[in-house]
Amino acid sequence: MNAFTSHKQFSRLLYTSALDINQSGEQPEQTARRIAESSAAQNRLSEVTGSLLFVDGAFIQILEGPPEQVEKTFERICCDFRHVDVRLIDLVNVSERLFEGWDMACLCADEDTSVALRDGLQEIRFLVGINARQATLQMRSLLDNQPVAGEA
Repeated sequence: MNAFTSHKQFSRLLYTSALDINQSGEQPEQTARRIAESSAAQNRLSEVTGSLLFVDGAFIQILEGPPEQVEKTFERICCDFRHVDVRLIDLVNVSERLFEGWDMACLCADEDTSVALRDGLQEIRFLVGINARQATLQMRSLLDNQPVAGEA
């Protein structure tokens, strides 16, 4: 678990991308979970927190942390050939984190996903295109109500 004080200035970045299935060689959900696990380890070292959602081949991710670390992390993602059609949706400065305690939470829709979780993920996917801040709050709410991988 990361412990940071709220008097710092953080960046919160929201982006979307699609999974290039030709690059992974495994089930898409497995790739998404593996990305979240390796991201959690890297994020712990760079004081970045956040959440990765994966639904219908699309990633929706939030990164929070020191501005220079969030920027480096996003640059690394942009250079990762598993991600295509990377789109920066929102980048804001914030005084406190919404995802503190999650080095990289992961929610993935697969064949075992409940209808309620799948509906929540689809709602967030829709919201990202029209209201990034509401999508961010909805992501946090969904995480609060689900057991997730990467939770500290």
